[in-house]
Amino acid sequence: MRNVQKKSSASKAVKAAESKTAAEKTVKASEVQTAEVKAAEKEAAAEKTAAKVVEKPALAKAEKAAENVKKAAEETKTAVASAVKKAAEETKAAAETAVKKAEKKTAAVKKAAEKAAAPEESVSVQYAGKDILVSDLMGQVKKDWTEKFGRKAAELKKVSLYVNTDDNTAYYVLNDDVKGQIAL
Repeated sequence: MRNVQKKSSASKAVKAAESKTAAEKTVKASEVQTAEVKAAEKEAAAEKTAAKVVEKPALAKAEKAAENVKKAAEETKTAVASAVKKAAEETKAAAETAVKKAEKKTAAVKKAAEKAAAPEESVSVQYAGKDILVSDLMGQVKKDWTEKFGRKAAELKKVSLYVNTDDNTAYYVLNDDVKGQIAL
């Protein structure tokens, strides 16, 4: 029985050794798995850090690009506003020039129409053997306006002439305030 006991003891020892070996293998496998998990965690952390490192420059580039787009939009807006303002000023200047030209042409046409419409006049006064043209009297009145009164011919707007044959004198009133006389 001793032999049986030895076999049983040996068998128990073998089983214990196998259990121990199996336990050691399980522990080693567990340690390997733990090491693998730790390695995977380190790799994931490294990837996350790398993503952050890559993400920061990409984000900075994107922000800079957005800022550049905003600046370009603002510059374009300013340029367009300036161009519109300049075009408006040029259009206004062109319109003013066109209006001035039209006014000049209108004035010239009116003046030509007045000349064409006004008939030639010739009025004379005859008395006591004298023949006096009214146009000669008007010429003398205009001469007095410039020489006697020192005024410009363009300032003369209204002439009222009265011929009195009894006094042998022509009386005049210029622009309703200047009075004078001419001997016939």
